[in-house]
Amino acid sequence: MGRFAYELVRGLDCPYTATYVDRHYLAEADTPKTNQNSLCIFEHDSALPLRRHFSDSQSFYYGGLRRNTLVIRSISTLINYDYIWDFVFHANGAVEVRVHATGYISSSFLHGRGTDYGNRVGPHTLGTMHVHHMHYKVDLDVDGQLNSLESQDMEYEFVKDPWSMQSTIERPRLRRKRLQKEDEATFPLNAPMPRYLSFTSPNPNKWGHPRSYRIQISSFAGKHLPTNSSMERSVSWGRYQLAVTKRKEEEPTSSSVYNQNDPWTPTVAFADFINNETITNEVMGLAVSWPCSWPPGAGSRG
Repeated sequence: MGRFAYELVRGLDCPYTATYVDRHYLAEADTPKTNQNSLCIFEHDSALPLRRHFSDSQSFYYGGLRRNTLVIRSISTLINYDYIWDFVFHANGAVEVRVHATGYISSSFLHGRGTDYGNRVGPHTLGTMHVHHMHYKVDLDVDGQLNSLESQDMEYEFVKDPWSMQSTIERPRLRRKRLQKEDEATFPLNAPMPRYLSFTSPNPNKWGHPRSYRIQISSFAGKHLPTNSSMERSVSWGRYQLAVTKRKEEEPTSSSVYNQNDPWTPTVAFADFINNETITNEVMGLAVSWPCSWPPGAGSRG
């Protein structure tokens, strides 16, 4: 999709003050090709403080920090759709990936019970319902290559009230769990997830906690193909909102361009990567899906 990222329009696709960069690619040709000004880099003010505090207790002071981010953006155009790819770097160390879908809708002639399959958008035009799937497979190293996956959640414990021994109170308690196997680290679409999931290093910080990055997913989750579909294995990564697997050289990608030619016997089936191997202190990869149903005429979804 990267070769379909064309020149960006200043002041609309990106700010006028952005830095614009040429992109080079090699595909279906003997020599590289260049798309000029097809990548932009700019600073963005989120109009929300990263942190702030005003004190009016005993002493008066104010402290705060603006939430400025660095954005790297490209836009791919595939026929009628435009996909805006953002990589956002926050001042507090967070790295955010965003995808926005725009362009114009796919449509067909409206007849019969067409509105069972989409929304009417013109006198004789049906915006047909279909599904977009965005998926990232990331080989992430946190302070070294040997990492683990840890979940943290909250539970209540009952304790006697120190001021009223005949009563009990519920005290929140942090529950940590090291996910040892791949099967524990795969979270099906729409299934509940732990409140916190961290990709951790065995090396602790000065407070004794493992150095880690939290994985946080924000997705418009639609419905995946039924697993009994004869084509489902070709997009089996869409079963999961998150899956963490042991990294292998023979499993570099979660899909293949050839899957679309023969989805019934896919060249790469991501579900086969998950075979309950150990993922504690291992070289690992994580796969994240953004499946998004799109009924045109009902509003866009990103």
